[in-house]
Amino acid sequence: MSRTEEVNKMTENVYKGILEQFNPSLKNFVLMGKHYEKALTGVTVAAKGYFDALVKLGELASDSQGSKELGDTLFQMAEVHRQIQVQLEDVLKLFHSELLAQLEQKLELDIKYLTATLKKYQGERRSKSSPLSGASLS
Repeated sequence: MSRTEEVNKMTENVYKGILEQFNPSLKNFVLMGKHYEKALTGVTVAAKGYFDALVKLGELASDSQGSKELGDTLFQMAEVHRQIQVQLEDVLKLFHSELLAQLEQKLELDIKYLTATLKKYQGERRSKSSPLSGASLS
């Protein structure tokens, strides 16, 4: 095998390695991010139920003179929980829009680019080697 053929084979292996190993790993990373996002969405649903229960308990406790202090504490807990929940929802939106969606889009563009570049490289290689092959056969 000539040096040119070795370089050609190595170049094609680099392209194929990226397409077959790196990109699937990156796809898996995006998929795991989506699962994480879905789990956090489930947490926010559960947290809203928890918040509603805290408010309800606070209202019940506030109705009684003996447990008014407990009711106030429960309302304070509910307010802190609500603030944390709002922050979590904001972070979740940013996680989706600025990380997952961007990464997924860039991954798709990279795959298209690498595939097209590999095909272009192979086409140029064939067109350059064809005249040489024909000349050596004559």
